[in-house]
Amino acid sequence: MSADRTPLTPEITAWLDSTAVLPAPVQALHERMAGDEWEEMMTHPDLGGLLASLVAVTDGQRILEIGTFVGTSALWMADALAPGGHIDCLEVDQARADIAATHIREAGFHDQVTVHVGPALDTLLFLAPGYDLAYIDADKPAYPAYLAECTRLVRPGGVIVADNILGGGVDDERARELRAFAEGAIRDPALRTVVLPIGDGIALSVVR
Repeated sequence: MSADRTPLTPEITAWLDSTAVLPAPVQALHERMAGDEWEEMMTHPDLGGLLASLVAVTDGQRILEIGTFVGTSALWMADALAPGGHIDCLEVDQARADIAATHIREAGFHDQVTVHVGPALDTLLFLAPGYDLAYIDADKPAYPAYLAECTRLVRPGGVIVADNILGGGVDDERARELRAFAEGAIRDPALRTVVLPIGDGIALSVVR
């Protein structure tokens, strides 16, 4: 055991990338998005694999995603759903929602995934509690409000993942807001939270 973190050297990063196994629908989407201006914003395999694993270990029946973009993370999670499982994807931008819905349909998950278009905080009001997992990757200033709603909607023992916690610069306003959000989640007595340096950093919370 070591008290120090192992630095991610280029050699370790290259090895991690070489071990990534993408589900066929995700691989097809990466190939389709190659060279696209939005390609760099797609979910990294490290995080995608973690989300898929969390879907599998939390029952995988009801999943909530806030911020769907082009559907990459939704495809990672859809591939790990239990039989009869379903994902509610929330996306405010109509154009991105249409792209995501197309990718989801082409991957054959149109019956398991619903893309809701509109402000997430409006849609969340009409969703029933009992989700196994919620994934937050949307407008950062609204993260505290999203976390409050997800804490209401995710069942005890379920998991909430908030992305980009270590994003931004060291001292810029966005970085400070995201760190304050993570610290608030750690202090929240309704949650058991840890921050992990995966991708841009995630806050992983278990609902007590």
